Amino acid sequence: MDSLRDAGADAWEVASRRAGVIAGQAAQLNADLVDLMVEVLETNCWSGGGIKSPEHWLQLMTAVSPSRAADIVAVARRKGDFPELEARLARGTVSLDQMVVVARHVPAAYAESVTEFVEAATVSQLRRVLPKYLFEPGTPGPVEDPPEPVAPVDDAPRLQMSLQEGRFVLRFDANPLDGALVEQAIREAKDALFTAGDPDATLADGLVECASRSLHQARPASRREHYRVLVHLDADGNGWINKRGSLPSRLMKKLTCDGTLKPVWTRDAKPVSVGRSMRIVPERTRRLIEDRDGGCRFPGCTVAGFLENHHLHHWSEGGPTDMDTLISLCSRHHREHHQGEFTIAGDPGAPAGLRFTNRHGLPIERDIPDQIPPPTHPPPEKQPIRGWIMDTTSINFRPTG
Repeated sequence: MDSLRDAGADAWEVASRRAGVIAGQAAQLNADLVDLMVEVLETNCWSGGGIKSPEHWLQLMTAVSPSRAADIVAVARRKGDFPELEARLARGTVSLDQMVVVARHVPAAYAESVTEFVEAATVSQLRRVLPKYLFEPGTPGPVEDPPEPVAPVDDAPRLQMSLQEGRFVLRFDANPLDGALVEQAIREAKDALFTAGDPDATLADGLVECASRSLHQARPASRREHYRVLVHLDADGNGWINKRGSLPSRLMKKLTCDGTLKPVWTRDAKPVSVGRSMRIVPERTRRLIEDRDGGCRFPGCTVAGFLENHHLHHWSEGGPTDMDTLISLCSRHHREHHQGEFTIAGDPGAPAGLRFTNRHGLPIERDIPDQIPPPTHPPPEKQPIRGWIMDTTSINFRPTG
C-alpha cells in the first residue's frame, strides 16, 4: 500500500509540475495574442472586407470562440493600465482569465493595489470580489435638488421623415411613456437578431426589423399588398422607388438577389396588366439552401436566423436561381458584399468550397504555416499558490498616489 501511495504521490507531483509549466506557457502565448490585438486595434487593419469587429477578426484568424476573442480584445483595450500584471502575464505567473476580470472591473488607478491579490486569487474568487468592490474613494458629495420638471405644451409624439442626400432620415420625439414603448420594441427586435446569431446587431437594425415584422403581419393580404414597398425596374437594370429617384446599382443587385417581384406587363410602353407577386428565390429552394448552409456562409459569422439568399451570379445579370448558385448570407454581409467589401467565388455545395476575398484581393481565412515553430519564451516562473480561503470583507484596495 505504501508503494502505491508513493507512486500516486510521484504521479501527482509530476503532473502538477507539468500543469504549471503548460499554464505558464499558455499565459505567455496569450500575452502575445494581446500584444497582437493591440497592434491590430492601433492600425485598424481588422476593418473592412466583411469583418464586423476586432473580435470577429481574431475569432476568424485564430479559431478561438467568440467569448475568448472578446476576452482577449478586452485586455488589449486596457493595455498599459496594469503594467505589473501585464508583465506577470508575459512571464506566465498570471493567466489571461485573471487579467480579463481585472480589465472588465478595475480602474487603472488601482492597478498597483490589486496586483498581489490578483496573483494569489483564483478566477472564481476574482469574479466574486472585483465586480462588487466599490473602487471610488471617499463618500459621494451632496446631491443637488433636481430642477422642477417643465410640463410640455404638447404631449403627443412627433415624427418627421425625409430624404437627404440619398439617405432616409427619421426623427422621433415623444413623452417618456410613449418613448419607452418604442425603445423597448426596438430593443426586443435587436435582441431577436442577437439571439439569431448576430452579436453586432444595432438599435437601427432593430428598428428595421420592427418595420419588417409589421408589414409581414398586416391583415388582410390586400392591406399588406397596399403597403408593400414597390421598386420599379426597367430592362436596362435601372430601378427606382415610386417617385423618389433612382436606386444605386449595389442596392439593385441586393434587392434582385432575394426579393419579391410583381411584374407589370406593358404594351406600346404603357402598363396593361399586373401579374401576381412572386419571390425571386422560391420558398422550397430557400428552405433547402438554408438547411444546407446552417447559417451565414461568411467565415466566422455566427448568424443562423433572418438569412437572405445571395446569387453568386447576379439574377439581374441572367444568373440562375438554383442551389448550385445560391448561398445564405446574413443581412449585414449581404449588404457589405454588394457595397464591394468582399467577393465570393467557388462551389456552395462543398463545405469549404467558397472563397472569400477582401477589397485588397486577399483571402479571408486563417493563415497557418506548414511547420509551426515551438514557443521561444523563457521558461515560466514558478506558479504562485492560489485559492486559499480569503476574508474578502477585509480587503482594502487603494488608488495609486
